[in-house]
Amino acid sequence: MHLRSLRGGRPSPALIIASAALFVSLGGVGYAAVSLPNGSVGTSQLASGAVTSSKLRDGSVSYKKIVPGSVGVVRANTGQLQVRVGGTCSAGTAIGSINQLGHATCNPALPAQFGTTTNTAAVPTTATTPTSVTSVALPTGASYLAFANPTVSVTTDGTSQRVTVSCTLTVGSNTQTRTVSIDTGAYQSPATVSIPLELNGGSGTAAVSCQSKTELAPAGGTTTTTTTTTTTTTITTTTTAPAAPTVTVSAAVNAIEIAS
Repeated sequence: MHLRSLRGGRPSPALIIASAALFVSLGGVGYAAVSLPNGSVGTSQLASGAVTSSKLRDGSVSYKKIVPGSVGVVRANTGQLQVRVGGTCSAGTAIGSINQLGHATCNPALPAQFGTTTNTAAVPTTATTPTSVTSVALPTGASYLAFANPTVSVTTDGTSQRVTVSCTLTVGSNTQTRTVSIDTGAYQSPATVSIPLELNGGSGTAAVSCQSKTELAPAGGTTTTTTTTTTTTTITTTTTAPAAPTVTVSAAVNAIEIAS
């Protein structure tokens, strides 16, 4: 009888009120957990390591949110950023490449080069000393290999003449001289020829100088008159020497440092 009366009885008002209070209290905590007011969570409410990358929305952290100077090379992605370049190259070498960590690779530097632009000078056949065409200074303390290719141009008045031109390349105290002969023929158009020169030597000057001469009658349009007298006839022979040819030389000189 006693057991049946317990199963069939209704809950007391006190039990109903207690159960309702428990339900309301639990529901309120859950609501508060998902509906926090703006600005209610500060740094003190966040546990260390609580905010991971998976908790951050893509693109939510911009450069404005990063403290200047706070991201160093350890935190940077060197696959996307170039680290500050460090180190130097020794004498005679130059930077060949720089890796992503800023380390430079040094390669042998190209040899020093010195040269001139092409210069043209008149080289008269009546000159008794060579005429300077072009030159460049070579710094001390090294050896050089120099090149020049003087181009000789000879123009006459149409009289066939043979003109000899000698050009000398000087490098430091060393010299190289080459000579060409030009037969102008009966044409008034310029005759040209090149004289390749190559020489190594020390510091000082790399220079080209040339001298020319004609192997036929003296220049200047001089008229020579020879008179022969016999008992019955006087014969006069007049010979006019050809005008001096016009000789010009164009040249540039280039020198490369081969040892220091």
